[in-house]
Amino acid sequence: MPTLEGIIEDIEEQRGSLFRIWLTSMPSDKFPITILQNGVKATIEPPKGLKNNILRSYTAQTVEEFESCEKNAAYKSLLWGLCFFNALILERRKFGPLGWNIPYEFSNSDLSISQAQLMMFLNHYEKIPWDALRYMVAEANYGGRVTDPNDRITINLILEDFYCPEMLNKNHKLSESGKYYVPDVGELHTYVDFIKEQMPLNDLTEIFGLHENAEITSAIGITNNMLYVALGLQGASTSGGKGKSQDEILKTLSSELLAKLPKNFDIEYAAKKHPICYEDSMNTVLQQELLRYNKLLSVVRSSLINMGKAIKGEVPLSLELEAVCTSLFNNSVPESWHKRAYPSLKPLASWMIDFLERLKFMQSWVDNGAPPTFWISGFFFTQSFLTGTKQNFARKYVIAIDFIEFDFIILSDESKYDMKKGPDDGVFIYGLYVEGARWDSQKEALEESNPKVLFSQMKSIWILPGKKDEINYGHSYQCPVYKTARRAGTLSTTGHSTNFVLYLYLPMQRIHKSKHWTKRGVAMLTGLSD
Repeated sequence: MPTLEGIIEDIEEQRGSLFRIWLTSMPSDKFPITILQNGVKATIEPPKGLKNNILRSYTAQTVEEFESCEKNAAYKSLLWGLCFFNALILERRKFGPLGWNIPYEFSNSDLSISQAQLMMFLNHYEKIPWDALRYMVAEANYGGRVTDPNDRITINLILEDFYCPEMLNKNHKLSESGKYYVPDVGELHTYVDFIKEQMPLNDLTEIFGLHENAEITSAIGITNNMLYVALGLQGASTSGGKGKSQDEILKTLSSELLAKLPKNFDIEYAAKKHPICYEDSMNTVLQQELLRYNKLLSVVRSSLINMGKAIKGEVPLSLELEAVCTSLFNNSVPESWHKRAYPSLKPLASWMIDFLERLKFMQSWVDNGAPPTFWISGFFFTQSFLTGTKQNFARKYVIAIDFIEFDFIILSDESKYDMKKGPDDGVFIYGLYVEGARWDSQKEALEESNPKVLFSQMKSIWILPGKKDEINYGHSYQCPVYKTARRAGTLSTTGHSTNFVLYLYLPMQRIHKSKHWTKRGVAMLTGLSD
């Protein structure tokens, strides 16, 4: 490196600026600083698409390494599967939560160590140890980065398609259409030629196990991210529509929002009307919910009042108030509200409508008693409602709550049930949405999504507690339920996830297996993002 620096200095002295030199280098702490300072730096973006990802993996191979395994044919076929798996899990990130709940940063080192282990296992064992291979890749190498339990299930199921005995069959199909398949065993350059000439230029959603609607989800996600960045880069505007200044717009908005907010709930009145008792845990749930909503109401009301005073110059504009003003002007929910609020991805206008609907639901509960059918989306802390349902059943039948689980009955035909009266055991709920699939009331099973319909309204559900050893879910899909479309969450102080609610078992058709819906990223949400 010092020699290179001297050569360039000599050329500069002889020719001045009448020369160009192109340098490519791996990261090195010995690279001359002066060359970096005087040169134009360029970096190579990671390749996009399955084709380019797999091509990068194969162009990084050496012929000696490619031909060095004792079980050469098996190694080449399984290496194809490993490179395909690596590219696929990287590309699933573009589909957002449908691909991964958390977008993981898998690296080249994950691929290289998995490749080394593949060769080691094939050379050491007479029979291919499929379970060991899958464990090392999906649980140790790549899986070591995966923290979400549902993502761990997904990555294991995806790897099963590429580390399996069928990969050793000639031209084994990797997708339903057969456009993706395992090439014939050959030399390294034949694989490179196959990638360039035979693989589809544009990725097909079928190879990811996703529905065609996933492409729409991906496009919406990319657009929203771009607009979010653009919105964050724009400066504060001095005027808005119809010539109004920003202060005038915020003043009008704050007064309108304040006028819509109801008074805080009367906790004492609710406690007298619905006293806490051993037989009905729902009264406890109600009072806890009212306390949480009162705190949020107070924060929203005070920030709107102070914002109006700050615009008039009656109080100083603090950093927190300035952040509230910026958020409201951009039609987003202020961070100070989010800290006290339930998880939500809605913009300000939709968030306020949803907030008022929740308050209306709670006030109706206070005035008229527990509803026959509960709007599960209206709960601040959904897990307390579910725990209350279990407690009522446990106390009624004198069963330890640890031995109780939920059974789920989808009310495809509500006319068969008395919806004006709650069930004797358990609860009726409504308000859930299905993403990645839909519920077919005629077949009473999960079905593929309709074209261009990303979310579908779920039928009412009867959550029925029962003894664990007496519940049989049958042929069903263990569907995770989340509060928002951004499925990632964190553990709260109560030990519950801030986003995950519970697993809800949905009946499947016999032609489908649970793996089918898991790869499709099917989940249920208590609220949408718009």
